[in-house]
Amino acid sequence: MGCFVLFGLCPALHAQAWKDAPAYGKEKAQDVLRRSTFFMPLFGATYPEKFEVLLQALPANTLRGVVIYNHGCGGQWGWETTVAQFFHRQGFAVITPEFPTRQDNQLGCAGSTEEESRRSGAQKAREGIYQAINPARLAARGDDIQEVIRWLKARTRKPILVGGHSEGCRATYAMEIHDEQVVGGICVKQGLQDSYEHTWRWNTDKPMWQSLEENDPWVMWGPNTIHTVGFERKFSQRPGNLTVVRVPGRTHDPLNHPDERNSLTQWLNQRVPTPLVPGANGFNYESVLPLIHQRLREPR
Repeated sequence: MGCFVLFGLCPALHAQAWKDAPAYGKEKAQDVLRRSTFFMPLFGATYPEKFEVLLQALPANTLRGVVIYNHGCGGQWGWETTVAQFFHRQGFAVITPEFPTRQDNQLGCAGSTEEESRRSGAQKAREGIYQAINPARLAARGDDIQEVIRWLKARTRKPILVGGHSEGCRATYAMEIHDEQVVGGICVKQGLQDSYEHTWRWNTDKPMWQSLEENDPWVMWGPNTIHTVGFERKFSQRPGNLTVVRVPGRTHDPLNHPDERNSLTQWLNQRVPTPLVPGANGFNYESVLPLIHQRLREPR
């Protein structure tokens, strides 16, 4: 149990049984858009009505696609804003759902310090309900993501990418997606340890980008190393669909290394070849104000 002593994270080595909870009911996904933050190229953080109008109003080369980006076990913090800024500067709108604010839910890790959070995560992993080792939790996160995909598909034909950081990465690779509008997955600073093998359901026909940090204490605990937690074994039949970037450090912070950002930029350009045209590209914001005013008058 050395991994628990050192890092506060040592889930059971056998497959975790499905453990349901009131927070994981499929009906709880219906309010996911109220639990989400929206980001748009040119405009940054915005609100749903404005986001919805701009999805259809922005020039084609200003808006390349939409990223659904999922937080880690501690819920939304400043990381989601920082990562969303990277994406929207690349020409992608971003939706960041928050999962713990589902009614009756809990954080997968809680604490005011990193040490407390790791200890909390280890305790919840042993309990097996409110942590990502529980396939019921990941399925519920998948329900939230699928609801956002459904909402987007009714409003735009732009490419959609699904991804996340840490537990948000696990929520991504626990989904089996065949929708043609979803063009890839993005897993930031998380791996596939043996004890999480039972949660993998990603369709490897869909390309995946993964970043790993050499000494990440949230990923490299116990017998794991940077070479044992990559997704290569899952993509053995389709190796061209996997891109893995490995960077030095032990921060667990998403996209904080230039090699991460450069690799992801190249990968995004492959998945969505529509070129980015920076700036307003002839867009007159005032021209869409009447549509936004109308949307704001409509009942939610």
